[in-house]
Amino acid sequence: MARNKKNNDYFKLLEQQVSCSVEASNLLEKIFCEFDPGKITAYMDQMHAIEHAADDIHHDILTKLSVEFITPIDQEDILRLVQIIDDITDALDEVIMEFYMFHIDQVPEKAAELSKIVNRCVSALYEAAGELKNFKKPHALRSLLIKVNDIETEGDTLYTDAIYNLFGSDVNGKMLLGHNAVYESLEKCCDLCEHAADVIEQVVIKNT
Repeated sequence: MARNKKNNDYFKLLEQQVSCSVEASNLLEKIFCEFDPGKITAYMDQMHAIEHAADDIHHDILTKLSVEFITPIDQEDILRLVQIIDDITDALDEVIMEFYMFHIDQVPEKAAELSKIVNRCVSALYEAAGELKNFKKPHALRSLLIKVNDIETEGDTLYTDAIYNLFGSDVNGKMLLGHNAVYESLEKCCDLCEHAADVIEQVVIKNT
């Protein structure tokens, strides 16, 4: 009797994992655009719920990989991507935690605009993850990776201006530390998206 072997669709699993990052970045942009300091713990709870769901997918992929002999791309590359994507969702969660830890009661000057760039960057990565299955015919995939990198560059420019303005202002030390932490956390989200895009590009190079 032939064995019924179930193949795991790692491309779909990775796409699902990035979808949690998209959900988190959508929430982050909404929070920043409609910020109410009285709801900070509710915001944290909402973000934590998304982060926990992402963790479940992360662990599911790792469990499947631990018993898998053949994968469509190298296991090492899947592991790297899974970890970076998990880091993206964690970084988005961390942004809201900064508000709580630093007792921030207003959104930093350019943070709402930067959160929109973060959301676009994460969404572009999600598009790329959806195209990853076609890595052997990578024209469309490479275009999406370029899009991620371009948005990340846009985020870098805004982050630089935001930090310049912050340290040129006369805000008190407490606010300076808190707002700087928020900006750094937002910039980290874009950097991680670019890192994920770089890993995907390496997958394309290795397999074409």
